[in-house]
Amino acid sequence: MRSSPRWTGCSARRSSSSASARLLSTVTVLRTGLQLVLLGALFGACQWVVSRTGLPVPPGLLALVLLIGLLVSRLVPERAVDQGGDLLLKYLPVIFLPPGIGVIRELHLLEGHALGLALVVLASLAVGQLVAGVVAQSLVDREQR
Repeated sequence: MRSSPRWTGCSARRSSSSASARLLSTVTVLRTGLQLVLLGALFGACQWVVSRTGLPVPPGLLALVLLIGLLVSRLVPERAVDQGGDLLLKYLPVIFLPPGIGVIRELHLLEGHALGLALVVLASLAVGQLVAGVVAQSLVDREQR
């Protein structure tokens, strides 16, 4: 049996769309990989600056502040780091797993300080929520004017 031209066109379209989907997937993987390399290079550069200058700042924090400054000033468009940043945020809990295990292994060092630590954590939580609320309310008030 011969297939009708209608079916031939459908399969041609299907193979064309699957080829374009594969190309899009490849481009997405390459773009994400390049963004991860750029974010890693930014961190490496900040690590180099901290080690050479002796700044008492963690290189990750310096890289974050620098990246925020570049994004806010629009010297670097958000599109240049969005997929790589999303991928890093997706696996962020895995990054914090080893330090969490380290804290649990050394829990005996915190004995006798539990109440003070709990008070500090609760106070910082309350202050953070209060500041966020005041800032959000002032932005809402400003927008309503």
